Amino acid sequence: MNFTISRAAFIDALQQVVNVIEKKQTLPILSHILLHAEHQKISLTGTDQEVEVKMTISSEESDLMVSEEGQLAVPGRKLLDICKNLPADSRIAVNVADSRFTLNSGEFESQLATLPAMDFPNLEHEEDTDNSFELPATVLKTMLDKTSFAMAQQDVRYFFNGMLFEQEDSVLRLVATNGQRLAMTDTTIENTGNKLRVIVPRKGIIELQRLVSDTPEGIKIAFTDNHMVLLSGAARLTTKLIDAEYPDYSKAIPVAGDKSIQCKRTSLREALVRTSILSNEVYKNVKLSAGDNALELFTNNPQQEQATEMLSIGYEGLPLEIGFNVNFLIEALSVMTGDTLVMQLSNATSPCLLNDPDDLQSQYVISPMIV
Repeated sequence: MNFTISRAAFIDALQQVVNVIEKKQTLPILSHILLHAEHQKISLTGTDQEVEVKMTISSEESDLMVSEEGQLAVPGRKLLDICKNLPADSRIAVNVADSRFTLNSGEFESQLATLPAMDFPNLEHEEDTDNSFELPATVLKTMLDKTSFAMAQQDVRYFFNGMLFEQEDSVLRLVATNGQRLAMTDTTIENTGNKLRVIVPRKGIIELQRLVSDTPEGIKIAFTDNHMVLLSGAARLTTKLIDAEYPDYSKAIPVAGDKSIQCKRTSLREALVRTSILSNEVYKNVKLSAGDNALELFTNNPQQEQATEMLSIGYEGLPLEIGFNVNFLIEALSVMTGDTLVMQLSNATSPCLLNDPDDLQSQYVISPMIV
């Protein structure tokens, strides 16, 4: 293998691929990336055996020059760290001989040990399936940003450690929940006639967000029995699916409560951030008291510290006191974009439904807590 390329073109793709590599691995090969040079293009692939990211660089779209083809596995983070510390405008020359990977740039030279390409694990790549759809990357990014915060982390109910992708006719819906809060958003896609209900794991969602954040292009998403494959320009992401049945989330969405709060979203969020400083570090509690077009926020902690704030609101219903995890409220309000927030409630023990009148495709549900 022998090729030359600018640092700028190489490092962008390298960063995306190395992101998927876990810092601690059970197998040495999993700390490596697969580097493949052929037909005036190179591809870089990284995997943790659950998620795989592949980036392709062609000579037509960059200053790449391939003079000898080949493939091998090279330590990913070491290669990235070397490239990060080269001058911004430098050019990289790669040569592989006798399984030794040599990188030259100006007066700098490094040699890295390699592993055989045949040892590198590969996930299945069935991209041409009938179960697929296309949509703009910006649309998917917005949907992921509005929902991903609600996924669980290391929950024993492993289906919560991911996100539901659900398609019926021309509606694509993403749903995330940890059992105490729920985020859901819809968009319209071309009606493919397919019905889809799969769970993408948390790691796959994180890598998906990275990829769609860096591309202005449209994307294609395809599903096999066990995998999701995303194609976007020079990038391909493959992730295993969680083999489980997602709970019926519709049962967690409360019907319209008889109490309604209307307020400025940013004002409530900023007040919650201020009061949260003195909340209990374990329970992150905040109490909301609504009545007479005013909302009082109150929090305290075991050190006998406390904080209160009053907000002017529009309120319909009898006086109500209800407690929440303050972080759950802040995170939901942070991903909403409209000026106005509508909170629908029934009583102190029923979930709260958050709506943004400017975004009728999204809904947020937060369960109360005892404070």
